[in-house]
Amino acid sequence: MGLSPSVVEEDRTCQISVPVGSRLHIAGKPRPEHSVNSARCGSRSRPWLLEAQTGQQVNISLLDFSGHGRRTQLDTRDDCSPAHVQYGYIVDKTNKNNVSICSTDAQHRHKHLYQSTGNLVEIVVTDDELTGDESSPSNFLLAFEGKYTKTIHAY
Repeated sequence: MGLSPSVVEEDRTCQISVPVGSRLHIAGKPRPEHSVNSARCGSRSRPWLLEAQTGQQVNISLLDFSGHGRRTQLDTRDDCSPAHVQYGYIVDKTNKNNVSICSTDAQHRHKHLYQSTGNLVEIVVTDDELTGDESSPSNFLLAFEGKYTKTIHAY
């Protein structure tokens, strides 16, 4: 009996409370019935908003099942290396840092992406229209969890 990941469903707010000790997931692309709406959660106009409690950080990882492998040198319109595809990006609201979400190598399906500075991040998943590749679905999950900020006390 295997464990299935807890995937967050879209709602009107696109806001998720990030718990400490529990790992939640966002599906890389919405199911077909959700993809008709351009204002879906994860779009540029309605990014996912992940919020941990004050004093905590958001830890984000990628689980990549797509097997994208290599892409052509001509398809390099993003911040990912020529061998990888950009799935989207993370915006750390505390320090205004943007981090690209790039595909992984076929041998490494899991990759730590980012640990936020503060307790609030936005995630935008790149649309098919932007990548120009509507035929290949992106089979990936973004895993996230809250982490306690390590505090050093001087006595």
